[in-house]
Amino acid sequence: MMKMEFTRDAVLARITEGPVRTLDLAGSRNHEVRQRLRAILEALKAEDLIRSVYIEGIPHLVLKDWDFTDELKLEILTNRSRRMMDGCLEWPGYLDPRRGPMACIGKDSAPTSVRRTIWQIKRGPLGYQQTVRVDCENDRCVEYQHMYLGRREDKAIGKSVTQLQRARIARAKQRTGKLDWEKVRAIRARIDAGATDGELAREYGVAKPTIADVRKHRSWREEGGMFTALIARRTA
Repeated sequence: MMKMEFTRDAVLARITEGPVRTLDLAGSRNHEVRQRLRAILEALKAEDLIRSVYIEGIPHLVLKDWDFTDELKLEILTNRSRRMMDGCLEWPGYLDPRRGPMACIGKDSAPTSVRRTIWQIKRGPLGYQQTVRVDCENDRCVEYQHMYLGRREDKAIGKSVTQLQRARIARAKQRTGKLDWEKVRAIRARIDAGATDGELAREYGVAKPTIADVRKHRSWREEGGMFTALIARRTA
């Protein structure tokens, strides 16, 4: 077996190209190989040339002065979020009661508003009194198309859309998908009868996570209550 060798300059050159995981840098899970690489990495850190950062929860090696680009920030925030059937992009991380979805992303790793980060990348800087809200009433939504600007002194933050308007938004999004309410109810009946997510995904031509969302009522939620039928008729 050929012995893998690493040189300080080669390792530093690879890290200079951009964020890289230790495993990818080593090219092997072999303990001895990773031990040899670790010695070089510790020396580079001692020289204050490189550091570790977390990208999507995974440690990566970067140069000391490296920082997240706007494109990478958007990619990370989007990849970590979950696309819902009603068009929302739900943030799975920490939800601040006042500031909404929060994330630690950037050189200083300080918690920051996900919505403000996305808005400023797309549109530019915001003033202190400006806030970014969503018109879908989903506290976890970070979909840019749902965002609008408000001010800190405004009342009813994030609650400007009525239940009727929300239903209209959801139905407009659902019309463009492969599922409809008839299919969703049929899927749930089949699930109750013992059908698996994989079987239903193949039958309806959708991904298994889509079936899982339907099964767990994370999407295509049937809102109960005396006004449900009325809303359905008015938004049809």
